[in-house]
Amino acid sequence: MEKDNSGSGFLIGLLMGGIVGAILGLLLAPQPGKVTRERLRGRLDEAMSLGKSAWEEGKEAATQKREELQAKFEQARGK
Repeated sequence: MEKDNSGSGFLIGLLMGGIVGAILGLLLAPQPGKVTRERLRGRLDEAMSLGKSAWEEGKEAATQKREELQAKFEQARGK
């Protein structure tokens, strides 16, 4: 079996572990349910915001890279 040495698997695991740990910490903390739900909602909103911004940055970078590669292809094709 081939191993993926790019490090992306580790980063995804680290991110998921952090999210699960934060959620479990909030759910198991000795505080009223209303406070826990508010904290959880705030953390979820924060994570969604980070996810959306990362998605937009990735989409923009992919579009830029596609345009660069397309220009190189057209240049090479014209020769």
